[in-house]
Amino acid sequence: MASESLFSFTQEDSTPRHSKTDHWKILSVEDDSAYQASLAFALENQRIFDRSIVLLKANSASEAADIIATNPDLSVILLDVVMETDDAGLKLVGTIREVLGNANVRIVLLTGQPSMAPRNDVMKRYDIDDYWCKSDLSSDFLQTIIAGNIRTWNHLQELNRAKQGLQMVIDASQQLSFKRNLQEFTQVLLEEISRLLGVEDEGIVCSLINRSKVPLDKACILAATGKYAIYQQQPLSSITDKPLLTLFQAASWQRQHIFGNNVSILYFENKQIHDKAYIIMVNTERALSEHETYLLEVFSTNISNGFTNLALNSRLSELAYTHATLGIPNRNHFLRSIDNTSEQDKRTAIIGVVKIDDFNDLTLTFGEEFCSDLLRSIYERLKSTTRPLEPIAIISQDSIGLLLNNTSPHDAAFFEQLLTPSFTISGAGHSLSTTVGILDVSVNSNQPIREADRLLRLAEGTVLIANREKLNYLRFESHMESDISTRAKLLSELRNAIHQQSIFIEIQPKINLHSGSITGFEALARWELNNERIPPDTFILLAETSGLITKLDLLVAEKVAQAIQKMTKAGVSYPIAINASAPDLLNNDYRHKLFEILDEYHINPNQIELEITETKAMRDYHVIAPQLRSMIEMGMKVSLDDFGTGYSSLAYITDLAATGLKIDRSFIQKLTLSEADEKVVDMILHLGRFFDLDVIAEGIETPEQAERLKQMNCPSGQGYLFSRPMSVDSAIQWVKLHNKQAPKG
Repeated sequence: MASESLFSFTQEDSTPRHSKTDHWKILSVEDDSAYQASLAFALENQRIFDRSIVLLKANSASEAADIIATNPDLSVILLDVVMETDDAGLKLVGTIREVLGNANVRIVLLTGQPSMAPRNDVMKRYDIDDYWCKSDLSSDFLQTIIAGNIRTWNHLQELNRAKQGLQMVIDASQQLSFKRNLQEFTQVLLEEISRLLGVEDEGIVCSLINRSKVPLDKACILAATGKYAIYQQQPLSSITDKPLLTLFQAASWQRQHIFGNNVSILYFENKQIHDKAYIIMVNTERALSEHETYLLEVFSTNISNGFTNLALNSRLSELAYTHATLGIPNRNHFLRSIDNTSEQDKRTAIIGVVKIDDFNDLTLTFGEEFCSDLLRSIYERLKSTTRPLEPIAIISQDSIGLLLNNTSPHDAAFFEQLLTPSFTISGAGHSLSTTVGILDVSVNSNQPIREADRLLRLAEGTVLIANREKLNYLRFESHMESDISTRAKLLSELRNAIHQQSIFIEIQPKINLHSGSITGFEALARWELNNERIPPDTFILLAETSGLITKLDLLVAEKVAQAIQKMTKAGVSYPIAINASAPDLLNNDYRHKLFEILDEYHINPNQIELEITETKAMRDYHVIAPQLRSMIEMGMKVSLDDFGTGYSSLAYITDLAATGLKIDRSFIQKLTLSEADEKVVDMILHLGRFFDLDVIAEGIETPEQAERLKQMNCPSGQGYLFSRPMSVDSAIQWVKLHNKQAPKG
């Protein structure tokens, strides 16, 4: 029986176990003394999972913070929303989670005012586990809520204990990895098992050679500690303890571990490697807990590897340096390869990074298994062109790194010829778009060679610059370093801005070109950092390339919902368009989350219009079209942005999942100057009329452009001629002034 299947456990029930105390600590944070008293009465003499409840009380958020800091074993906090201030309870949540760092304690938010904060909003914005109105909590229901949260808390505590135990397993494994002979290995093994279980160091390790031919009593005791030390290097038959010998015999017959009331016996064999079996006995003086048994199971895997030619260290290395799914070298392996390269070889080395474009889209479209096969295929193709000692590894979910000798040609033509042919996945050919970044390790030949992680990050930064410049291949130059560092810092700031919801919007009106009336607005994301506006093209591209675009777009959608709510209250009600990227629509959760936002702010879907970039939408049209149609059926308008800049959309025009087209500003800017651009605009207008699609021209800056569009019977437009993007408050005033000045009738 292989070591991986030596254990058998009973089914775990739902009752929390292994607590060192006979009670649960619960904290009530409440400034209403009467309600505190009623809680205490409801929980008095109550037992949950056969343990009593200790109720701690705090009358303010500051008092609660002190109690929480000194009682790390709190399981549940019943927290009033409103105390010293309206948001004191919510601020305390931040203190608990972020300042005190207590992620496990279950927080149940209580309010006496049902309208104080919507449940979905509170649960979304704050790390809160439950939310109830006080009037809904009967005594029985309160106990049910507390019991459920205690169970969750206890489970998390068990996980933490498991993590600590696993760290002990790692430490023990490291101790074993330093041992280079069986005698020393087994002696330390007994010590480490005893330390792991917190018991006296008393045990035996015996080795049985060819268990089918050699009787068990002839097995050699390799190591022994404590009162058993006198038996070391003797046959097992020298032990006079008959019950103990019976347990050894049972483990040998059953080929599995046996956990008794005061003795634990572990059995190991691996026929694929050798014909030896090893039996370990540890005197525990008590039955093991499930947690301790689990730790032994984990450690036993390492013990088994150690017995097979002391292979524990190589096993741990395999886990650390191999891609978990594909079994090929990973980022750690690649960095180690760079570190292990001699300084002389580094002077003639290059680091290449091959990034699969739109990898997230591929994952959402074809699935993770397809993308794993794709990565493996790219890896194998790259490997077939490199020398045996040139490392190749998967360095991120969508990128492969190469450490190559610079004496060979690795220019754009090399990678184009290598990666352009289609890849066969599941019997079908798939063409691939990639971006390649190349870094000469000694790009600054007069400077010391940088550390591996910095070199790899510079190579990855080169890929991102190539993406931004729409290049398929780019070689790093020293002047790019500041750009890469700036981008890394900017990306960190952008993550924070999205998390803190400091991105804001400005809106630009859409105008009926014939009547001058307002038809709606478009929302544009804005970001200020250190009192300086970051250009939208910069941070939106950053969001797209870093996988943050959907979070950004949903944040903008929420800001727009707030804007519509505010404008409606001011007597100004118009639909507002938001941008939706292809990754948004390829994300199955996007539509659900978008409508969740609309429900939260009581916004009718017909007050929102989605603007989809044409080129990206058409590339994945067959996937996103059903999403768009469902949104249209819900009353939402969908407009194809930048129409005319790409041509694939014409293939879908008869079945377009859209209600409108937006003529790109590049055609409008040349409208009165270029006959070709005017023909494109005229064609789009004809298509719109023929297929009953709303058409709007963007980027109108001059009266001449507006007049020519009117002559061409373009219904609507937007641009600086009418108004620049503005804040919501400014837009409300602008609308009122515009409507006063607009011609009547």
